[in-house]
Amino acid sequence: MNRQTATFLFLFVAATAWANEPGQNKPNLQQQYQSIREQSEYIEPYRMVRAYQVENFWKAVQDTLREKDEALGVAQKKISSVEGEVVSLKNTIKEKDSSVEEMAFAGSHIAVMGWDIPKSTFIWIVVSVTIGLIALLAILFFAFRTAWQRARESRQLYDEVSNEFDTYKRNTVEKEVKLYRELQDYRNRLTELKSA
Repeated sequence: MNRQTATFLFLFVAATAWANEPGQNKPNLQQQYQSIREQSEYIEPYRMVRAYQVENFWKAVQDTLREKDEALGVAQKKISSVEGEVVSLKNTIKEKDSSVEEMAFAGSHIAVMGWDIPKSTFIWIVVSVTIGLIALLAILFFAFRTAWQRARESRQLYDEVSNEFDTYKRNTVEKEVKLYRELQDYRNRLTELKSA
């Protein structure tokens, strides 16, 4: 019994000293279990463990479990917050992806009268319409030029015909006057011949 008392006192003093040392770390459960086993007495076929050691070990187990539960709760909160951040980041990425797709679509398409047309198609249409308009202008220019030349030729022809007609009218009037004079001369002779 002396030995048990000495062992008990030694453990009590060691536990107190161990609890009061600020720089020393708390032993883990494995170390405490080994300490209990080493300090237990062996009576065939049983090991005798002191009740306070079992109680201290049980308190250590409960403290460890509480610490683990608290750490697990903190970890769950962190996981929840990280999952929330991941969801918000995924949403942000989706928004940015859709924004990038919209920008890419806007960069490769042009809205004309409410229709989204690819730029290459729009350029092809504009070039075709421009070439068509240039061809139409060229055709109209040549048609106008031809019509203008024909109008000038027609005017020249009209002027020539008009001059010829004026000349013909003058000649006709002169002939008429000449014939009228000749007729008058002839009448005058007739009257002279009749009066003589």
